[in-house]
Amino acid sequence: MTVHRFYAARLPAPGSDVRLSSEEGRHLARVLRLRNGTRVLVFDGRGRQHEATIEDNDPHRPVLRLGAPVAAVPEPLVRITLGVTVLKGRKLDTVVRDATTLGVTEIMPLLTGRTESGGRQRAGARLVDRWRAVAVAASKQCGRAVVPAVHSPVTFLQFLDAAQPCPIRLLLVEPAAAAADAQVRPDVLRNDSRPAGAALAIGPEGGWTGDEIDAAETAGFGRLTLGRRTLRAETAPVAALAVLRFAWRDL
Repeated sequence: MTVHRFYAARLPAPGSDVRLSSEEGRHLARVLRLRNGTRVLVFDGRGRQHEATIEDNDPHRPVLRLGAPVAAVPEPLVRITLGVTVLKGRKLDTVVRDATTLGVTEIMPLLTGRTESGGRQRAGARLVDRWRAVAVAASKQCGRAVVPAVHSPVTFLQFLDAAQPCPIRLLLVEPAAAAADAQVRPDVLRNDSRPAGAALAIGPEGGWTGDEIDAAETAGFGRLTLGRRTLRAETAPVAALAVLRFAWRDL
């Protein structure tokens, strides 16, 4: 029997009541049609997860009674910060969803030299809120009790500065930009020791500019390539993350 999971930003002591958001309440009452007394799970997005019982399934004022802690899916061993260019349409929704299920710690949308004008114009607070909601939904689906931090868009240079504490820094590049003497290959990473953390930068559909590649290398980023084929901008993040998790034995 499936035990449904819900998100609450704050969890009190066991035995106390937890009030869910109206969004979670609508899902509980109107989509899943769960009744009072049903056992569910609730997590806080920071690693805590508890069993709970529905006390009031009002879709506008849902209330759960918090029970005992329950172990969640273990977090990956490598904390990955993903910097990914703002994409047009809802493509970044897909990236946020898949990156969450692959265990990233934080997501930093990037404004790069070749970010499409539509992406720049749309990168406001409402869009960030939507990305954060996507991350919550993805964490619910995949069993994580941690929701990755989704930041407001930053410039590429700001991302390079923020990534400095990461012991491994990687810039995913198209095959044509993968200089042989500056290339990081997944098989090499597999033979190295597993890092505690990593930063991964994914560029726009038009690729990185020469100045951006130079700035990244100055900031200690190695050029990562996944082979001879050029991937779509929304496909590259999930492919790169899956390869890195495999290379570091961290699936």
